[in-house]
Amino acid sequence: MTISKIEKHLPTQISTYLVIKAKKSDKKDIQRFYKTQRYAAGFIGHDHAYFIKHNTEIIACVIISAGQESGLFWLLHGLVIDSEHRGSGIASLLLRTVIAEQVFKEENKQVRYDNIICFADQALATLYLSNKFVSHNTAKDIAQLPDEFRQRFLRYRENHKNLCCYFYNANFPYCA
Repeated sequence: MTISKIEKHLPTQISTYLVIKAKKSDKKDIQRFYKTQRYAAGFIGHDHAYFIKHNTEIIACVIISAGQESGLFWLLHGLVIDSEHRGSGIASLLLRTVIAEQVFKEENKQVRYDNIICFADQALATLYLSNKFVSHNTAKDIAQLPDEFRQRFLRYRENHKNLCCYFYNANFPYCA
């Protein structure tokens, strides 16, 4: 598990909400947040997390994890907003922050989130589509996912029939 070692205050901000890129020491607080939200999110590999605090408590978080083809495809997961803060644009703020973080340095190498895959309920389509993701749900689309993500999606969809795949590509003209 790798989380960025640098806490980075990004310029993407709504009123008093500031997105923070997690550092390794934030992992326990992030896991505690997910537990209090009754959400089973976890770190799955080469991970980066972004969160928002209100006062001293995390109120929102998202994780983005690299696939096995190191850095070519990223899985965005664990986008959770505390119920008291939903509907205030925080989810969009987190998505826009991840997308804006196109290139950054980590451990002397450049990392890019050029291809982001996300699995979410179809009820969240408006959120993802309004934040530069496209629906990626035809049989042909699913077949084109990297094997590790395709298998994960099909496995998840067995228990969640309304699960959809959303895709962001920095090089698509309609995504930029």
